[in-house]
Amino acid sequence: MTVASVLSSNTGPAPVIDTKDDSAASYWASRLKVSPEEIAHAVSKVGPSVAAVRRYLGK
Repeated sequence: MTVASVLSSNTGPAPVIDTKDDSAASYWASRLKVSPEEIAHAVSKVGPSVAAVRRYLGK
């Protein structure tokens, strides 16, 4: 899965971030303008909810 395929899919990304899926972590890192490591750290602190990760990162 690539960022382009996620962006072009009708269903869009899941409302949770799967940090075990490199393409999903990369997608959300790109989308939130942070590194994949920052995504992983945020998920470890607040869980995989996109909304919670956004709040944690101040996005």
